[in-house]
Amino acid sequence: MGSVIDYIECPNCKAEAYSDFYYNSGEEYINCNNCGYYHSYTIKNRDKRLDELTDEDWNIQECISPFGAYRLKYKESVSTQCGSLRNEAEWNELMESVKEDNQYFMVEYLQLSQLIDGQITVKHII
Repeated sequence: MGSVIDYIECPNCKAEAYSDFYYNSGEEYINCNNCGYYHSYTIKNRDKRLDELTDEDWNIQECISPFGAYRLKYKESVSTQCGSLRNEAEWNELMESVKEDNQYFMVEYLQLSQLIDGQITVKHII
């Protein structure tokens, strides 16, 4: 399935966010790795043809005022995990999972980005 990726202004923090639009299905994902804002517009029922879909067949999710965004990279990994955090509890869960099984020593870096008083603040945890 093909998509078009574009860079847009984040509706929450006004920094750069990315939009991934799947033109064959009409699905779209918007993510901001600066503040954690996200919006997704996806199909719930894939048993129908696109021209048969109704409003009830779509799943819309949006996190307007997120706690923040994280970036996590393990030393042996070639990729970086990025994600949104809806609240502080999700941040605490992420920190606990990193600390489990001595993974803490395998982390190359972990950072938290947050929108605080209209400014993006980046905290380098590891």
